[in-house]
Amino acid sequence: MVFIVTLVTFDAPVYGIPLLILCPFLIHVASRHLQKASLAALILALISHYALHSPINPIKSQDVPQQGCGIVETIQKKSSGLAVIINSGSNKIRLTEKRDLPIMPMAGDSICYEASWYPVNPPTVPGAFDTRQWLQSQGLTAYGKFKHWDVYSHRLVPERYFYKFRQWIARRFADYLDPAETGLLLGLLAGDKSGIPDALRSDFQRTGLVHVLAISGFHVVLLAGMLMILLKATGLPHHIVRLLAVLLLLLYIPVTGGSPAVRRAVIMFSVPLIGATFQKQPNPLNSLGIALFIIMFPEPEVIWNPGFQLSVAATAGIIISGPLNPLQGLPKKLTKNKLWAFFQGAILEPTYVTFCATLSTAPFLIHHFKTLSPVAWFGNIVVVPAISMGMQAGLFALLSPLDILRQNFCYAAKFFLRLATLLTRLLSDSSEASATVGPFGPALLLLLGLVILLAPAAKKNRLVQRFYLTSLLVFCGTFAYGNFIKASVPNWQLTTLDIGQGDSHLLTTPSQKHFLIDAGDGTQNTIVPYLHHIGVSHLDAFIITHPDLDHYGGALSLIKTFPVKELWITDCARIEDKSNWQKFIQEAYSRGIIIRDMERGLLWKEHLFQIEILHPVTRRCVDVNTQSITLRAKGLGHSALLTGDLTIAGEKEIMNTDMYIKSDVLKLGHHGSKTSSSRVFLQKVQPQLAIVSSGRHNRFRHPSKQVIQRLDSLGIPYVNTAEKGTIHILFSREGVQTSTMLE
Repeated sequence: MVFIVTLVTFDAPVYGIPLLILCPFLIHVASRHLQKASLAALILALISHYALHSPINPIKSQDVPQQGCGIVETIQKKSSGLAVIINSGSNKIRLTEKRDLPIMPMAGDSICYEASWYPVNPPTVPGAFDTRQWLQSQGLTAYGKFKHWDVYSHRLVPERYFYKFRQWIARRFADYLDPAETGLLLGLLAGDKSGIPDALRSDFQRTGLVHVLAISGFHVVLLAGMLMILLKATGLPHHIVRLLAVLLLLLYIPVTGGSPAVRRAVIMFSVPLIGATFQKQPNPLNSLGIALFIIMFPEPEVIWNPGFQLSVAATAGIIISGPLNPLQGLPKKLTKNKLWAFFQGAILEPTYVTFCATLSTAPFLIHHFKTLSPVAWFGNIVVVPAISMGMQAGLFALLSPLDILRQNFCYAAKFFLRLATLLTRLLSDSSEASATVGPFGPALLLLLGLVILLAPAAKKNRLVQRFYLTSLLVFCGTFAYGNFIKASVPNWQLTTLDIGQGDSHLLTTPSQKHFLIDAGDGTQNTIVPYLHHIGVSHLDAFIITHPDLDHYGGALSLIKTFPVKELWITDCARIEDKSNWQKFIQEAYSRGIIIRDMERGLLWKEHLFQIEILHPVTRRCVDVNTQSITLRAKGLGHSALLTGDLTIAGEKEIMNTDMYIKSDVLKLGHHGSKTSSSRVFLQKVQPQLAIVSSGRHNRFRHPSKQVIQRLDSLGIPYVNTAEKGTIHILFSREGVQTSTMLE
């Protein structure tokens, strides 16, 4: 049943989807008991969600009182400080204490506070982090930082002891492990991921191995197996061993923070143990249905949690696919061969399990992230065993009564964790580690989910085979129709991303080639998610107009995480001696990216579209702003002029040539600074629209009042990313259409 839930790759307001997912559910549920438990869980969850559940809506920062009182529910160590979750009765908030004080709030404390709230703004770039959605997923109404706080009473609650227990675990490891290794081991065993370096998290995410860092079935099964071995070694009766194992695992849930994935894994492990006490045969799919019932009945909104969906999807995919049986049709001598047995256990079976889990989670991964990792299967084969050995060594170190034993087990854990980290970094270092897939509409994803769900029955069931054929025709027809529309109604697009005080523009040609112009500072969490969100699989060219940080600051991260065919710069930029810039150039060389020098007169052309380089002339090198690459994109009777940080001196150089610069759209030079966009230049270009790429409340006060006055006096409308967010312009034969993220 959980696998069916993974087909719900749609937002909660889509009311028709729950009815559709009942059909595949009924097809695949074979157990009468499972039908009752799982179907009841699904129906109750959906009814509760739509009829009774009132979603938590974040409050605007100006509407939240700066002072208040409440009870501390839990505390979480973050890189930014100590995050304190406070329940004030009507609201649940998160406040961060950035100061390192000798006494900090603890779970169960009654606290009064004065806070400064962070604004909850909608995302200004498609695919970027949505603060409002994150707050809703965490059950929070607001978040901010402490100005002042006082604890006026204490109450003993279990979370207080669980937090101290996690601190004790960290101290046991910190004597012999580095902080990063201690943080990783604490995350793997106790669910506290605050000590895991951001770079390592990013590596695991890009390689499709992030599930290793989040405690779920893998961790619970490993710990439960070790726990059963230790309990059986005591000589206790089997039913007592099973009962103790269940109780200890239930205690493990709050120790790790009680995420839905942990609860699901513990319940699934506990159900067969309890059933064995009553001499009942285990049914993994039935255990899954019971786990869903227990989790979703009191908390129906968890069905929309991506982590929960991925966890249960992977589990159900593995269960439904059944065990691997590669021996059919093979000679008996081969099946008894030790080398074959090793190959099957070390390669075939892990690959098969990974394939089933990846396939079953594919609809969700495509919907939420628009990506799949081609190296995930290999990473699971080589990284997961190392993590497993590191966890076991860490657990033995935790339980060791002697320091010499603890030291040796910690050193063993260090070896395996460093090996896993190294392998993950090597895999993630490729720009192909994460591939764009999609975006696809809900109907196609639902159909894809049904195709995956029915795969085990496709070999023998004629009805399923016909469904597969019909699905194939639907897929082909959908893609063919989409390509036909693009070819019959050609267009090209210019998107100016809101990255703050910097520049980044994406040009998309009629043939769907993509040119990224600049990648401003701090954009690694903005540009790549946006490219995935709109379905860009690679960049045909990455153009850096000039080596200023607000134009290339995110470039190094981008070429490490996203495929780029060519890099366009000027020959003057090649010799710029800025260390970060040269590091970026060397990285581009090492990745085999073709580097081309741009100068006036160069032309890139395809059917219906062209890009012409208007500036600079590279016979001499002057200041980097004046040397900014200036290009004019033209197609379907319309044009756009992109100027980087071009100065008035550079504008004069262009106007002194016979190059045609009149354009429908002009990107104002240097973020609208008074050193650019002279009146004579604006009169020469005659734009119908001017674009300003600037940050909110920037210290340079861009755009300049003088430039705005020039635009107003010439009757040129303008749009600013600081006010409107990302700006999208569509050019077609019918005209020019402009839309913004913040209408």
